Amino acid sequence: MFKRQLVMKITMLVVLLICFSSALMIGYAYWDIRTNTQTNTLSIGDWGIAITSPQEFYDFATKTDSVATDRYYLFNDIDFTGFNWTYNSTNNAVTFRGTLDGNGKTLRNLTLYNNVNSYLYFGIFPRMQGGAVYNLTLENVDLSLGSTALGGTSLQSGLITGNAYGLTNTISNITIINAGIRATSSNGAGGLVGSITTSSTIVNIDNIKATNLKVFNKSSYTGGLVGIIDTSGAQVNISDIDIQGEVYSYSTSSYTGGLVGRIASGGKLSASRAIVEMTSQNTLETNGTYYLKYSNRYLGGFIGQNQSTSANVMLNNVFFTGSLFPNANNYRDYVGTAIGASGGSISMTNAYYSMVAFRSSSGTVIYTPDRTLRGINAELVNASTLPDAPWWNTFSTEFYSANNLWNQDITGRLYLSR
Repeated sequence: MFKRQLVMKITMLVVLLICFSSALMIGYAYWDIRTNTQTNTLSIGDWGIAITSPQEFYDFATKTDSVATDRYYLFNDIDFTGFNWTYNSTNNAVTFRGTLDGNGKTLRNLTLYNNVNSYLYFGIFPRMQGGAVYNLTLENVDLSLGSTALGGTSLQSGLITGNAYGLTNTISNITIINAGIRATSSNGAGGLVGSITTSSTIVNIDNIKATNLKVFNKSSYTGGLVGIIDTSGAQVNISDIDIQGEVYSYSTSSYTGGLVGRIASGGKLSASRAIVEMTSQNTLETNGTYYLKYSNRYLGGFIGQNQSTSANVMLNNVFFTGSLFPNANNYRDYVGTAIGASGGSISMTNAYYSMVAFRSSSGTVIYTPDRTLRGINAELVNASTLPDAPWWNTFSTEFYSANNLWNQDITGRLYLSR
């Protein structure tokens, strides 16, 4: 009798183990950002290494031996309140080459400080080469220069990475809430990426929703998404963007854009389905280093300056509103609702702007510039008001057909739901 019961228990255990093993291989509808295809065979092990705490995330982000096969994911939201993220001589230039799946989770209350002039790369990942970051929310994340405003101009700053160089890099499905960057760099400060270098680099950025994003630079080359595409041949592809915030750089030639600050000669940009609401002056920051500063020349709703003489920029289904405020005390030109200045031909299809505030030479707010600014403008819808619902309904057609995450509020205005 005892042997019979024992055999039955062992048999049940084996059956349970088989069922559990099968459960681990249950297929889930999952979009693989690496291959841009859906797979139904994702198992628990395919997620990679789970990250559960601030220390685990810090160790992962600053590891010096990242490789392309690294796969990590967030197991839960991570709150960095009270955590000391240390930049030092070992980790300030490490390169991320793997994959981080945010798994729909949030990194919040994270502040990174940099007080050393010789540290050139500033971001959650200082540098990226062939890396991918997706399905992630950044809330109250701040890149700060700490107690001392750095005098060096070589720092490259971005919330995701300071510098992308080489291979194909992907930043996708990111929500940004109350996040900011403070820089003193003429090498690039961007909401996501500071600078893009080397001719072989491709950066794909899509499905980005940002609210109250602040990108402040005491020098030049500042963009809502990318500070500067800094080399010929580098390619940036941007799609499905909805960003609102303050983007400004304060220098003689600021090169400030709602999407990209500057595209160096031979660099390439393709941008589709983007709604940009940008304020080009600092109104919220109380730090004396940045308080009440304004962007200067080469100021554009989407791009600050395109240096290339070739046809290298495509803007398709884009809309800009906000302010383009040069410094009233040194009023300058090269300001445009699309591009501040461009040396080459630009392909623009369905590129519009409404309710853009300018500054007169005396500093007053106006909705029609009082002088020739020599920038490249999108098509005007309304000068001092936003478009009405029927206009938005017409404009939204291609947004909906391409991406079902686009919606409209009660005024008809498009927004990206994340």
